[in-house]
This record gives sequence, C-alpha cells and structure tokens, in this order.
Amino acid sequence: MSNVLKDKLLRVVVGTSLAGAIIFAESDVSAQLPDLTQPVFEGAEVVEFESVFYTYPPSPFKVKQAEKLGIELELITEPSIRLTGYLAKPEGEGPFPAVVFMHGCEGIWEATEVWSDRLVAWGYVVLSVDSLTPRGEKNICGRITAANYWVRVLDAYGAKRYLSTRPFVDPTRIAVMGMGFGGQAVLHIVKQSTSTGLDMRPYRAAVAFYPICGEPEQIDTPTLVLIGSADHWGTWAEDCVRYLDRLPPPHEMTLKVFPGAHHVFDYPGLDFEAIGTIVRSDPEAAAQAIRMTREFLSERM
Repeated sequence: MSNVLKDKLLRVVVGTSLAGAIIFAESDVSAQLPDLTQPVFEGAEVVEFESVFYTYPPSPFKVKQAEKLGIELELITEPSIRLTGYLAKPEGEGPFPAVVFMHGCEGIWEATEVWSDRLVAWGYVVLSVDSLTPRGEKNICGRITAANYWVRVLDAYGAKRYLSTRPFVDPTRIAVMGMGFGGQAVLHIVKQSTSTGLDMRPYRAAVAFYPICGEPEQIDTPTLVLIGSADHWGTWAEDCVRYLDRLPPPHEMTLKVFPGAHHVFDYPGLDFEAIGTIVRSDPEAAAQAIRMTREFLSERM
C-alpha cells in the first residue's frame, strides 16, 4: 500500500454525526486497500485563485450593545486566501459549461482525477479545488480545523468567480459537485442565504455524493444527492431522508439512496472494514449514480 493512501485513509477518523468516534488501526485495513497514488491530472493546468471573503452579520444583541455604549460596531470578516486547483477542459475553444469539484476530508486523491476526466469527457471544464494544501493540511477527517465547511463554501464561490473570467467557460452554466465533506459543503453552497449573503449568483446545478445532511434551509439551486443506505462513515442516509422531508418548498432537490451501498461506492477497488464501518465500492450503484449525474447535469446545464 502506498504511503499516500496510508496518509489519507489510515489516520484517526472520527465520525462527524451520530456515528461517534471511529478509529482505524493500520493493521486492520492496510491489506485490504488498493495501492492508490497521487493524482496526475495529465493535461490539466495548475491554477491559483482567491476564495471570496465574507463579513459575518452582527447579531441584534451586538448591534444593541454597540448603540448603547456609543462605540463602533466591530465586524468579523473571514478573509480570502490564495487557493490552488487543477483546471481541465475539453478540446476546443468553447465556451463550455463548467463544474467546480470539491474533494472530501481526505483531500485530492485519485478519485478526484477520475471524476475530473469523466466530466471533461462529457464536455465540461472542471476545476478541482484544493482546500487543504494552501491551509497547511493533508487530511482533516475527524478533526476540527480552519478548513471547515463554511470556508469551503467561500472556496467554491471563489472558484466559480475565477471560472467566470476564463474565455472558454460559459459563466451562466457553472455547477458544483462534492464528495463526502465536499458534499456537505455543497448543501451549504445551495442555500439561498449563502448566495444572498455573498451577493453572488447561485450555481446552475449541484451534485452531492454521500454528504453529511444537517439542518435544511431554503435552497436556490437544483441539487442531486446520492448516498448508500449502508453508509455509516459519519454520513447517514436516514439524515438525508429527513433533510429532504423538512426542506422548505419550493425546491429542486432529488435524493437517491442506493440499497446496500457503502461510503465511496463510486470508486472501484475499495473494500475494507474496521470497527463495524465499511468502505466498499459498488459497481451497480456506481454505474447508476454516474448515469444519474450525467443526466442531471445535462438537463440543467
């Protein structure tokens, strides 16, 4: 097994929902994992761009206190940072539709490149955003770090703004797609309060693979959520079902739960178990999810 995969998948992993703490010992799983390597991104351009910044709205209490004390209200701003990404495109001048790709908590790895190549073959420009390396991180699974879901929202909108400046991208047809922790970010990206708060045009479409489904809010983007019924890697299909049931109308969200499928079901070759948690590819679910993703993007882009 490669050192890269050890670094990405065999560190301490703590479930971020009701799953609680899950610790994987290397001796439990190393023999069952494929020898993955770092992505090559052949033909892709390494680009740099800025995330967007955000000024948090002050609470009514802070406003009232500032007025009472006669002092200037102090605003807290999430600053922008310089990000890196891999930009891949179809042959030709375009303009093409585009997809911003948000990796999971393990960072960019081979699965990121597989999806990038697939999307390019479908006719999309793809910007795979690296949210970890610029923040000095490699793997944030189960850890509270500066690379939280909200700054990843800011990363995604920075990527969207950057793509809008490239002449071969149609700025009116940009989608966002995320896996795991990146999928969680997608569910915050599509909230109406997000695009309104950032004063930016919403994404045209969104796809979230096995996200953590939290508290629903009004959304402004057609969204496809794909998750396995047996996914317990800090993500639970039951939470996503409840999320959809409580999502305020009107909305365009589609949820597909694949019976018996586990976490990272779309990537071939993964199959390991530790402390009752399984990560396993599912060719049938993967084929259906890939087909649904292609059709969903095609219809809305």
